[in-house]
Amino acid sequence: MENIVKTQDFFKTFCNNVLNSMSTEDFDKFAKLSNDRDRCEFVSNLTTVKSLNVTREKSVKNLDKALALKKEGNTAFQNKEWRKALDLYNQSYFITPNDQEGDLAVIFANRSAALYHMEKHDLALKDIARAIEANYPKEMRYKLKEREAKCFLAQEKHAEALQAFKNTITALDDANLPEEKFAKMERDAQIMIKMLTKTVEKCGNQKTKQKPKKGDVSQMHTSLTFDYNESEGRFAKASGDINVGETIVAELPHCSALLERSAQKHCHNCFSRFLAPICCTTCSDALFCSNDCRSIAMKSYHKYECGILPILWRSGTSIICHLSLRALAQRDVEYFLQIRDELRENGGDYPFEHRLKFSNSDYRKICNLFKVDVKNRSVNDLFQHTVMASFLTSCLKAGDYFGDHQDQDTYHEMGGFVLRTLQVLQFNTHEVFELQAGKTPLSPDRKTIFIGGALYPTVALFNHSCDPGVVRYFRGNRVFVHAIKNIKAGDIVAENYGPLYTQEDREQRRTTLKQIYFFDCMCIPCQENWPLFADMRNDFLRFRCEGKGDCGKVINVPVDTNDFMIRCVDCGEFTNLLKGLKAMQDIDVMNRTAERLHRAGNVDEAVRKYIEILKLMSDNLVPPFRDYVLCQQNIRDCLLEYGNRFVV
Repeated sequence: MENIVKTQDFFKTFCNNVLNSMSTEDFDKFAKLSNDRDRCEFVSNLTTVKSLNVTREKSVKNLDKALALKKEGNTAFQNKEWRKALDLYNQSYFITPNDQEGDLAVIFANRSAALYHMEKHDLALKDIARAIEANYPKEMRYKLKEREAKCFLAQEKHAEALQAFKNTITALDDANLPEEKFAKMERDAQIMIKMLTKTVEKCGNQKTKQKPKKGDVSQMHTSLTFDYNESEGRFAKASGDINVGETIVAELPHCSALLERSAQKHCHNCFSRFLAPICCTTCSDALFCSNDCRSIAMKSYHKYECGILPILWRSGTSIICHLSLRALAQRDVEYFLQIRDELRENGGDYPFEHRLKFSNSDYRKICNLFKVDVKNRSVNDLFQHTVMASFLTSCLKAGDYFGDHQDQDTYHEMGGFVLRTLQVLQFNTHEVFELQAGKTPLSPDRKTIFIGGALYPTVALFNHSCDPGVVRYFRGNRVFVHAIKNIKAGDIVAENYGPLYTQEDREQRRTTLKQIYFFDCMCIPCQENWPLFADMRNDFLRFRCEGKGDCGKVINVPVDTNDFMIRCVDCGEFTNLLKGLKAMQDIDVMNRTAERLHRAGNVDEAVRKYIEILKLMSDNLVPPFRDYVLCQQNIRDCLLEYGNRFVV
């Protein structure tokens, strides 16, 4: 058992071993336990679980291999293969021992050169600063100062470029250069200084404005509110009209974690895709887009996950398990011990208005999100979740999470927190995705790729509909939720948990939702049994009866009708179709314009035109119908362009 954590996908085997070691009497004892803390204590004391040996694993660093990779990078650089050189320098950096400061400085300097030629000037400047910080040789530093000046010049930051050229001349004093080369470099720098001095005097010393930092708060539409009833639980609704395209929520996650396959391409902290990452000072498993992101991670969760990530990835467990560990690792033991009695007293059932005041990083904001009641879980299911919680708690212990709190009571308390979190995340985790496409918005190879998971406390409160009212996209790990149709005051604001009415029939959708989320879907498409997209007729238009008494029945009218007044078979009143038929003619013209803008890559104008079309459809016709669905899809496609996007 001691070596099982060294094998691939070991958790399934480990769990089976634990299950096989259990007697009927043991299961009976477990079934009678009334809280998560006691369940974790029971499982943690099983002999099979005790034998699990989780220890931190050191990253493999190898200076010889690192230098060989750097040499390959230099060859690629000399051949002007800038991207290949960058990739090789990255690989060299990842496996260079941290105590080899001089080699790290050279790698950063070489990487900055590749980035400069790729016109990634901001990234090049950061690597120049890192090289100098790592004590890049003084006699070579003039190269970095000149490159720094050229980067600022390319960015039209004239004041910064002026100072950098002055610094170049100063750095030349330490250079061991032939007299002729020294004189040429000094002369070239002096020429640039004269030119830039005039430019700065003429334009003024304008400083670059700093972008405001995003705060740890949710941005919500003023008409978004939340309600509660026994059958639907807590859910989002509109207190006023929300128009198609409007932002409903922009939210940072309570916790987020990358998939292993994304960990070499995206920032471990914010999920931004990077070109020139920096790694954890101890391991090469966690890569970051910036010093700021690394600092955030190192001060919170990563100091406990360092050396544990390979075990988590190798275990074969889902992203939900990593998220559960992350939810605890980002706050220390003292924090959870402080809120323990508070949670015991009220079960985490804070007044909703009170919970909204908690920051997104506060565990109390997420501890009472929907989870299946224990009485509705099978003993076997709950037991397997508890085994998982015990494994994750042992990972925390191996990562020195418990510090001075080495007593068994604290260990089991934290195991209870892990188990509770696992049950919450099972039903509230969102897949964070990246749009991968060609250079144009309508590339045929467009697809969304799952890169990680996250828990969003506000968005988690949205209920399901097979005809969702929203579309989600992500910038890094921040979620943006936009209305995909006009939502009237009093309507539920719903997202989609997987099954869409356009793609699966009602029986399939309801079966899936019942199996995974334990509810019977009663959304309008399910109540009215809306047709699949493939079955929607294109030869009829769906008008709403305008008769007195708010009849509201749907009148199906052939597209080639010559009648402008149609009698409703239910109420007997006439409806004037002239306005609606004229609108459909206008929509045809507008749609051609929108598609042209979309193909040309003018996403801003295209989405505005599609939104205008959808509003016109909503005012005159009743969904579902093909053109309405297609227009919604076009709006989705446009909005996805504003999120994580990678050109393949």
